[in-house]
Amino acid sequence: MRQVSKLIRFGLAALSHFQHGHSRPLATDQLPGEAALGNEIGISNLPGSYARLAKLSDGSVLAGFTTAEGPTKIIKVSKSTDGGRQFFPFGEITRGEGDIGNIFLLEIAPSVILGAFRNHSPGPGGMHFRITVCKSTDGGKSWGFASQAFELGGHLGIWEPFMRLSDRNPNEVQLTYSHEFAPNDQRTMLVRSTDGGISWSRPEAVCFGNAVRDGMNGIAKTKDGNRDVLVMVFETTDNAPFFNVKAALSYDDGATWGYRQNVQVAPRDHNAGAPQIASFADGCLAVVYMADEGLGGSNWPHKASIKVTFAAPPRDGKMSWSTPQLAKESGFWPGILDVQDNVAMITYDSGGPRAKPIQWSPK
Repeated sequence: MRQVSKLIRFGLAALSHFQHGHSRPLATDQLPGEAALGNEIGISNLPGSYARLAKLSDGSVLAGFTTAEGPTKIIKVSKSTDGGRQFFPFGEITRGEGDIGNIFLLEIAPSVILGAFRNHSPGPGGMHFRITVCKSTDGGKSWGFASQAFELGGHLGIWEPFMRLSDRNPNEVQLTYSHEFAPNDQRTMLVRSTDGGISWSRPEAVCFGNAVRDGMNGIAKTKDGNRDVLVMVFETTDNAPFFNVKAALSYDDGATWGYRQNVQVAPRDHNAGAPQIASFADGCLAVVYMADEGLGGSNWPHKASIKVTFAAPPRDGKMSWSTPQLAKESGFWPGILDVQDNVAMITYDSGGPRAKPIQWSPK
């Protein structure tokens, strides 16, 4: 009963973002629901980038992001215990002089959290690239090194990890990341851990290896009729040299992927990229991404806005997305997390790590 009451209080706190007429309706076209965008929230007063959220079993929310002190990169953790209305400084995952960032957080058991991030440093004959995993057993307050999920040397990098728990094996952590095989060939790769992030399987390509730059993936679960389905979104250059947002589907818990299809194709000479995805209780989906359309000249990715689009669950492998809506006039590296059944939080960098809630109202 104690955990249930915490979750109820959490939900009521999240809904307060949309009271008193401060929310902004978002167009959802012919979809079976309506969306409203709430007020902006500061995740930290520090300058920071690439904020990602994790929902914990006690109803609190952790936010990880990268900041710096001179040449030292630091991955910090903030925490909210009131549904995201306020975040306070909480912990530090790591710091170092190399190229450290792209944090992703996942609770794998109560108070046990993994944090995966890129960790690059100069090495013999080029760079040493790592996807490093740290672990907390006290709810994100203190952290220690767990493993290297994958590492390699040379000039072609790895970055942008995403983690989820398998639906078929609750002890299996699935970690996907972007791996550059050539300047025009980047693929989404998968490694698995069944021992809490201490060791990982050999990497395998989950899609698609077709001489384009697929990467920056995010995954959400929904339904296609009576079947469970995972929807992966990613950026790609199959309209080279410009970026667009695509999706792929898996009906076997991420073992295989197919049904590659458009989410957002940017107008000619413009880009749409860095997507992330979340699902609501009715199975509808929201995707956030960066775009440089309508900004008076492209300086991608250094000049961008944050947009959001919605879709009903897939039907026989096919999806249809709403007209994109502006979520933030100037922002970078968005994330999104479903913090309760019908509320998701967008994160982005806009003068520091920020967030906005989206409330979904099924029709």
